[in-house]
Amino acid sequence: MRPLFFCPLAIAVSIVAAPMAPAFAAPASSASARQTYALPAGPLETTLIAIGQRSGRQVAFLPDDVRGRQAHAVSGQLTAEQAAQQALQGSGLSLSISGNGALLVQPHTDALTLGVSDINASADRESAYAPVYGYVAKRGASATKTDTPLIETPQSVSVVTRAEMDDRKSDTLADALGYTPGFVSQPNGFSRVADDYTLRGFNVGSGTGGMLLDGMKLQSSVYDGGIEPFGLERVEVLKGASSVLYGQLSPGGLINAVSKRPTDTPLHRVSAEYGSHNRRQYTFDLGGPLDEQGEFSYRLDGLWRDADTQVDHIGDDKRYIAPSLMWKPNDSTSLTLLASHTEALTGLTPPLNYAMTTFSPNPGRKIGRDDFVGEPGYDHFNSRIDTLGYIVEHQVSDDLKLRHALRYYQSNVSWSYLLPFSISGNRLNRRYSERQERSTGWTTDNNVEWTLDSGRWQHRVLAGIDYYHKTYDTHRHISATVAQLAPSLDLSTFAYTGVGNNTAAESGWDIHSRQVGVYLQDQITFDERWVVLLGGRQDWAESRNYSYVTGSRTPRSDRKPTGRVALLYLFDNGIAPYVSYSQSFQPADVANPGVAQTFDPIEGEQYEVGIRYQPPGSDTMLSAAVYQLTQTNAITYDALSGQYEQYGKSRSKGLELEAKTDLADDLSLTAGYSYTDAHVLQDNVLSNVGKRLEGVPYHNASLWTDYRLAAFGLPQLKVGMGALYTGTTRTTPTATDRKIPAYTRFDARISYDVDEHWQLAAKAQNLTNASYLSCTTSCRYGDERSVIGSVSYQW
Repeated sequence: MRPLFFCPLAIAVSIVAAPMAPAFAAPASSASARQTYALPAGPLETTLIAIGQRSGRQVAFLPDDVRGRQAHAVSGQLTAEQAAQQALQGSGLSLSISGNGALLVQPHTDALTLGVSDINASADRESAYAPVYGYVAKRGASATKTDTPLIETPQSVSVVTRAEMDDRKSDTLADALGYTPGFVSQPNGFSRVADDYTLRGFNVGSGTGGMLLDGMKLQSSVYDGGIEPFGLERVEVLKGASSVLYGQLSPGGLINAVSKRPTDTPLHRVSAEYGSHNRRQYTFDLGGPLDEQGEFSYRLDGLWRDADTQVDHIGDDKRYIAPSLMWKPNDSTSLTLLASHTEALTGLTPPLNYAMTTFSPNPGRKIGRDDFVGEPGYDHFNSRIDTLGYIVEHQVSDDLKLRHALRYYQSNVSWSYLLPFSISGNRLNRRYSERQERSTGWTTDNNVEWTLDSGRWQHRVLAGIDYYHKTYDTHRHISATVAQLAPSLDLSTFAYTGVGNNTAAESGWDIHSRQVGVYLQDQITFDERWVVLLGGRQDWAESRNYSYVTGSRTPRSDRKPTGRVALLYLFDNGIAPYVSYSQSFQPADVANPGVAQTFDPIEGEQYEVGIRYQPPGSDTMLSAAVYQLTQTNAITYDALSGQYEQYGKSRSKGLELEAKTDLADDLSLTAGYSYTDAHVLQDNVLSNVGKRLEGVPYHNASLWTDYRLAAFGLPQLKVGMGALYTGTTRTTPTATDRKIPAYTRFDARISYDVDEHWQLAAKAQNLTNASYLSCTTSCRYGDERSVIGSVSYQW
């Protein structure tokens, strides 16, 4: 027989495996005792011995079962069971407790029968709102508003976990989502000031209602500022028309950011960074129980960054703090308070006409990717964002659950810059753009979840009502004529001369809008194999637009039903094919300066066929989907006329492939590919019909792998490498008929665990310093190479 390794207190001895209780029983008082752990990732055998020694509990395992396996880091004030569960994440081993309290580690098989109760079941312990150890999330809530296994979700969903964000050191939400198939963003010159992205060819930025925080809508305008990724536990990307549970959305889908929440075990981590462009950043992440009973717990996250950028006179300073508190008086009820404060002190990299960029073959002076074409002391983008809200959950019974959530949001932005207008010889003519903006938002979501079990049929019924009220007050003074231009800039000397007086007239507006929606959904399971998802919703939307130009008020009312129907089948081998149909609805809350005009709602519908594969007992998720997504009544902004326009129909067809896996204790990988065929089908400009949608590449591909060098005797050293490929795109036909070139960006990260407390790391983005261009109606340069080093301490 194989020897069973056994660790009572500080003594480790080998005994013969047999169906009998261990010889030494843990005292009852020690079974629930907590100890402080700070064990780094390393050999599993060493970690298990350390847990036994620290806790005084007996830990038994077969040496062959743990040999060559690596343990996850163990941190916090934990019981022995909790510490062992952290260590075993992704190892393929389970934890059981014998009759006398010993901890038994064994494979997920029945090869060793000890007559114990299994407490592992890692997939069952995972929650759609809790931390995930590794890259592979197995549950999500964005697609159904219920905590549902992704393998049972009949719509395309991508989840980026906290571990993946940490491994890639994401500074913006665009960085965090950059390796997601079907996702397109502008460079950080724009993404650090706004959440404005594209999914499946259509915009899902904050101005569309597509940016959510904890399942509820957040920003009112695209320029309200961005979500800070350091404060997130995960980000879920729901692709395609999805209004049935959320109301007004663009056809592309939504991005739901899930906040870090209070923890029931102590968590303490601080970090300092220094790097390119004089970057200095300091962060802390603290959490844990506030009382011995664990009734109250907290989380406190903070970030302070002072940094320059590749463009002179444009900084990247940020201050962020997010406190949260949970009250859990019993196992059935919880109240979570969530707040955040964000200040961004930076500047907007101005949009360029393609002809002004170094990629244009036209003769004449160009603007380089590091050139500052504004005026020092004038150009700035300063935003302040505050949120305050709560989530209440109550489990009435095993079959009935109530949930109520509410949040208030406000944003204040001061934004001025000089906008490149034209180049005459060596001189750049510039326009003024000055804005003062304020946005607010009240949102609440209330639902009841009822589970019914009637033999071969199971129903999970969700019924709810949500409300969203937002305001967007913008005062704008933007040059519209040659007489209103700012002083020109000599591009051969870059001698800045000041800004002069902005004589542009007010062109802003004040929009108040509200939306009420009721929804009903039934997740039906038959014979534990067939899953049918049915959903319907009715929305009522109203808006009032006050023009500061004319003093007119323009009201608008819309109502729209939307729905979804989907079918999925679960095979025993972990394969789950599905088909789905869904709809979207988005009131057009935009206004043209000086024009009393409203627009019809933007509508969308999607047909999708997909398949997921989750090998039983593994930390792997493979997915593929093909879709057709159609948008009608789209809104576009004409930069030449300065007016919004509504045109007919656009369609996106495509294929998406995604793989996420923790292949072994030492290797994690995420890979993706998307093919997006997005074209204009109808337009008020005849020459646009048949054109590709701006800024949408046919092909996108990504690969990131993270490897711990344990096999080479260096378990403390971890290396990550990634590549992002973006295919050719097009911009406004009036700018150029040329394709914007494809490019590949390489990223890398390395980290070293000095001991159980200290970690050193370094990250390089755009490792080869590739020069690339991102264009929609206008163009911006991609970020040049940057290198950042960090030191972290946890206890």
